[in-house]
Amino acid sequence: MQDPLQARRLAWIETFRCRSRLDLLSGWHRCGDHEQRSVLAEAWGAIHRPDWAERGLLIWPRGGVWLEIEQVIRWPSHWLRSEDSQERLVLSWWADEVRVWVDDELVHSGDLFETRCRWVLPKRWRSGSGLRVRLELRSPCHDDGALISSTLIKEPRNPQVDPDGCLLPEALDLLQLSHQQFPESWLDCEPSSDEAALLVRTYLADQPPANGVLHWVGHAHLDLAWLWPVADTWQAAERTFRSALALMERWPDLHFAHSTPALYAWMAQHRPALFARIQEASRKGRWEPINGPWVETDCVLISTASLWRQFDCGQQFSRQHFPEWRHDLAWLPDSFGFGAGLPAVANATGVQWFCTHKLAWNATNPFPHRLFRWRGRGSAEVLALMLPGIGTDADPVAMGAEQRKFQQSTGIDRALWLPGVGDHGGGPTAEMLEQLQLWQDHPQSPAREGGTVRGFLQHLEPLRTELPVWRDELYLELHRGCATSRPDQKRHNRTLERLLREADLVAALLGQERQDWAWSVLLFHQFHDILPGTAIPEVFDQAEPQWRAARRAAAAARDAGLKHLLSGNGPGPGGESFASGRWAWCALQPLPRWSPLVRLPRGQWSSAGRRLPVQAAAAGGVWVQLPMVDGVSALPLERSDHRSEPCQSDETVRDPVRVTALESGGWRLSNARLSIDVGPQGLIGLRDAGGADCLAAPLRLNRYRDHGEFWDAWDLAAEYRKHPLPMPERWQVELQDSGPLMARVTLRGQFGVSALRMDVLLCADSPHVELRLSVQWRQSHEVLRLECPLERPAVRWASDTSGGVIERPAVPRTPMEKARWEVPVISWLASDSAASGGGLAILLDGPQGADAGPDHLGVSLLRGPTWPDPSADAGWHRQRVALMPLAEGWMRNGVPQAAIRFREPGWLGPVDLKAFWEGLPAVPDGLIPLAIKPLMAADRTTCSAASALMIQLLNPGAQRLRWLLDGGWAMPTGETIIQMMPGELREVRLVRQSS
Repeated sequence: MQDPLQARRLAWIETFRCRSRLDLLSGWHRCGDHEQRSVLAEAWGAIHRPDWAERGLLIWPRGGVWLEIEQVIRWPSHWLRSEDSQERLVLSWWADEVRVWVDDELVHSGDLFETRCRWVLPKRWRSGSGLRVRLELRSPCHDDGALISSTLIKEPRNPQVDPDGCLLPEALDLLQLSHQQFPESWLDCEPSSDEAALLVRTYLADQPPANGVLHWVGHAHLDLAWLWPVADTWQAAERTFRSALALMERWPDLHFAHSTPALYAWMAQHRPALFARIQEASRKGRWEPINGPWVETDCVLISTASLWRQFDCGQQFSRQHFPEWRHDLAWLPDSFGFGAGLPAVANATGVQWFCTHKLAWNATNPFPHRLFRWRGRGSAEVLALMLPGIGTDADPVAMGAEQRKFQQSTGIDRALWLPGVGDHGGGPTAEMLEQLQLWQDHPQSPAREGGTVRGFLQHLEPLRTELPVWRDELYLELHRGCATSRPDQKRHNRTLERLLREADLVAALLGQERQDWAWSVLLFHQFHDILPGTAIPEVFDQAEPQWRAARRAAAAARDAGLKHLLSGNGPGPGGESFASGRWAWCALQPLPRWSPLVRLPRGQWSSAGRRLPVQAAAAGGVWVQLPMVDGVSALPLERSDHRSEPCQSDETVRDPVRVTALESGGWRLSNARLSIDVGPQGLIGLRDAGGADCLAAPLRLNRYRDHGEFWDAWDLAAEYRKHPLPMPERWQVELQDSGPLMARVTLRGQFGVSALRMDVLLCADSPHVELRLSVQWRQSHEVLRLECPLERPAVRWASDTSGGVIERPAVPRTPMEKARWEVPVISWLASDSAASGGGLAILLDGPQGADAGPDHLGVSLLRGPTWPDPSADAGWHRQRVALMPLAEGWMRNGVPQAAIRFREPGWLGPVDLKAFWEGLPAVPDGLIPLAIKPLMAADRTTCSAASALMIQLLNPGAQRLRWLLDGGWAMPTGETIIQMMPGELREVRLVRQSS
């Protein structure tokens, strides 16, 4: 219950504000309403948005609904007319289009991002007739509209002189940020009187000046795409950059900071004169590139190799085009969480500072630090700063509150402020800079210093040893649906990642240049509102041909390179090698123990004179088991005739598959590593090599209602499990292939208005069973999940993340652990049981949302959001997952390498390879090859291009790993042993030794 005395104080201050502040909100009426009834008094808002109505907002319905309102503003009778002051109309709104008309003249326009104006009223308004102001506001499609504030204010014309006391109310608000109460005796004085103004002025003059410093930098957050297509972004960037340069000429204290090398590269190519002006301002220290990665990328859905390339390309561009700056800063204010491996990737590219604001959006637990050291799984570490809000103005009370909050959190009295219209660009405005100037030397406001972001960070660097250390991911407690929405974007991303990695490997072995154009397409579309699937449909319509063109270019470069590697300049795919029956299979990852099973045209196949096991495939052609190989290598394949012959005996097959009919209906599929039972109830049993059950109950495909979240495409409904929807209890089941190389059972069913097919495949010599799901998805606001009930309770679980692996407890204990009920996973997750170890791994073909507990592992497969894309996930989808029993745990059983083999099973095609070919030796068990790249031109001085390359490696586990190079490869020093510490990311140059 509020203290009565405090209530009186608040009422006194509110009345005191009226001497230079007048609330206009209740005066708006609909255009054409001759009775001039207040729109604020309409019942719609109180009924449909009581939370907003309680805050006093003027509300109207969502869906692009226009609201046209007006009022005549006249000089308030209690205001003193003075030539020392001027008046402004101050508005703020939540609307996607706004127009402000004064006496039928358009004076301002705005939208969802430019949400404020401070328009100076002309002198004529002081006459008795006043000004007729009309507002046209359109509500957002996804949310109700609101006129948040509408105020008439007085302020001094000269910031140094305020004879009319216009700033006294806000000065008093600033003083109260320190919880200082004004004297009780004031309550006996009429707050609107001149006596009250004198009391306040005298009281403020006796107070010590405000402590602390606000270090301000002009900024314009610009999403590359979101509620607008990419083409609009280039125009917004050009407008923003020209505006910032023009304001610099008028305001000598203005420094402007902007991120995203991709934007700068576009300017350099398409607006060279403007880019030259930016570079000139940069050389003068007024324009600051705050870059880091190529775009403000998603940091939890992309592979470690992609994240590394994001930073590498961004840093190279920044150093080349802005050499006057030290480029050790990663600016990622708006990405939806950050994997625990990011510090290692950042360190590998020279980045020492990480800045974000997004964790301030946490819906459950406030993030505990504003300034800290973020340490990854290994020894990598960055200094991390939680930024103030982006897209802010120059409100003195908001700035003072930020300075105080930062000081309370860190003990540091110097805080950062970033004024500028954001999201769709814009940057600082003249109105903001005028307001900054108005309060520049005011004693109740913290001192203000214009400067650079790096200048602010430089003050903090000496405090490194005193800062807290964070040893965890930076999980955003919001936007948990992003890993599942728009699966087509994830499919394009993972496919192009693989094709580019393979093309780079081939180029490295040939000593050729890498595919920079296709890489730029990939990196651009990993932007944090494109890859997560949280943009309007036009963004994805325009991305589709670019994805496809980049995929074609990368595949063509890879295939052409392989032709040269494997057969010189002989015929390529579709040439004589196809007609002659000569093919090749090539492993394009340097992993040990490849055991390939491929489908080839009908016939009998051999490799280097050795006849290979063959099985007729129900879908056409034959299944062929190839010899085991290690490392990057290729097997020659030759077809001797066009007839397929069954295997002579199981002894010719490595670890054959056996199929047994079950008495209850269905089949048991088994090899030496695992067995499964499949029937009309689905996959009802999974056992490891020792016969121990892995599933406590049949594998489940579950469907839930997923509705009611504000950020539709972003957010998975928090209580979706309370709203299950029916799924088929029995499936149509059919045995398609029956071994010994591959057995396949197909299940079909329908739910809602959607159809699903699931193929269950078990291959010879495979450690996992594969599930291929084909879904014609027509559901809206639903989530489809795959859930594995665990027979052996898990004590913890692990998954890969951008930059490494993270392990989490199966039973969450802390509030932050409990908030992580859905997490992004890139390619695998695995449970770990107590004592004897073991568990179950799920291998993925690309990023998905996932969860885990002591009794289950789960993966979110599909969603059905309708905003901002009305048909985001609708259509046909094909997804692959695999279940892998673990006897000893995810690291000892090689889950990370198994996930690579699952996603990247090698290259197969007609080519005239006559003998076994070896390109690179295999890494040891546990070590992860991330990327193999050609040497840059500057690095080719000491060795020929075709005899040297760069390889990026990750040790995901908790033990040191040792790679003994063979096959004639060594480091430039001649050393042949590479040591990798736990959690270490490392780039190594390898040279092929001459024989």
